[in-house]
Amino acid sequence: MVKPFSLPSNISWIAVGNSVDAIAQWARIVVLLHLGGEVMVGALALAMAVCAPVYALAGLGLRGAAVTDARHEYQFGDYLALRLVTSVVAMLAVAMIVFATGCEPHTALLVMLVGLGELLKAISDVFHALQQQNERMDRFAISLMIRGPLMVAALTLGVWWTGSLLYGVAGLPLVAAAVLILYDVPSARRLVRALHASGIAPRWRLPTMLRLAWLSCPLGVVIMMIALQTSVPRYLISSYFGNYELGVFAAIFCLGTVGAKAAGAICQSAGPRLAKYYAADNISAYSKLLGKLVAAAAVLGAAAVLVMMLFGGPILALIYKAQFARYAELAVYLTAAAAVGYLTHPLGIAIEAMRRFKIHMAVRAIGVAVLLAAAPVLIANYGLKGVAVAITLSNVSIVLGCAGVVFRSLSTTKGIRDWGLGIGEKAQHQILIPNP
Repeated sequence: MVKPFSLPSNISWIAVGNSVDAIAQWARIVVLLHLGGEVMVGALALAMAVCAPVYALAGLGLRGAAVTDARHEYQFGDYLALRLVTSVVAMLAVAMIVFATGCEPHTALLVMLVGLGELLKAISDVFHALQQQNERMDRFAISLMIRGPLMVAALTLGVWWTGSLLYGVAGLPLVAAAVLILYDVPSARRLVRALHASGIAPRWRLPTMLRLAWLSCPLGVVIMMIALQTSVPRYLISSYFGNYELGVFAAIFCLGTVGAKAAGAICQSAGPRLAKYYAADNISAYSKLLGKLVAAAAVLGAAAVLVMMLFGGPILALIYKAQFARYAELAVYLTAAAAVGYLTHPLGIAIEAMRRFKIHMAVRAIGVAVLLAAAPVLIANYGLKGVAVAITLSNVSIVLGCAGVVFRSLSTTKGIRDWGLGIGEKAQHQILIPNP
């Protein structure tokens, strides 16, 4: 029998795991800056920007679907089988993008290596969902804490030994494969054995896989839109200025998104409770918890901006290079843009708790459209600061859209409850819990 951890324990494990993962991502940038320079950072950032949206869409939000599958409508093997298929499709899509864009052989191989690493991480993600579903965040957090530092070590050793980014990046899929085979799979097998479940082998049942794909597709689109918000500016910077400026942007923007990991961890932990409050028509508790989450995100964002305003130059010079101090003003702009994005975490979770997946998808699409419309003009006129402004406008549109959806839904629900309309139980259920 598997004993679930308490909510505070799970929150702590998620926070620690996400923090280690975030630090590891930042450490990779620091390593590349010192061993290879800004151009090398920019090359890796561009490769990640190519792969991230593809794998985000192919992931279909299966982790979220698995975690919230409280009635066990699907077995773990169903999720694993679908993820294996979509991950292979994503790898093929990345290869087609590389071929269609006519990349140089070096760049093409770099993108393919990054894509292979993302494929293996996507498979691990399904095993992490199994642990999270059974409220054992410790096991999935430990996986992150093992994989992150090992990836930093592999990248460092490869680049230091050979002077080539390709050899450093080649170590990333090796580490991902090792953690998957040696930790994630055995950990899942032990959990399934303790639960007396049917096992962890994939179940190749096409009708079931198609139903699951249809159910989770809107979540996949939402995650892809989030990935595009990060990737689109990188495409444009690389196109307008080159990989040197992209490396500068990636290094500075990484600092501004540190708080996003904390905000995301808190909101992920509170998401199931928000859903329960909304389903039970406990609008007061729902609103209070959402208010706390929004306040926490706002405080994190304000603190990040304040720190960068006061100490941005010295921080950049200390952790990167001395010449980065001249980008202190740009760092404030990018941190402010990221800070607005912190608010999208609680508001997005709030919409998903209402199961308004399609509306959330539409709001995110509007945010990407704003970014695509504003970024080219602002970049052409204001350079990297224009990128920060474009990201800010995109995040503001998402925050306003999400807030509008939440406010209208809560107002409608409260009105139905307070006015006491004579509607049947079935109709009330349909109004208060909209279909996804």
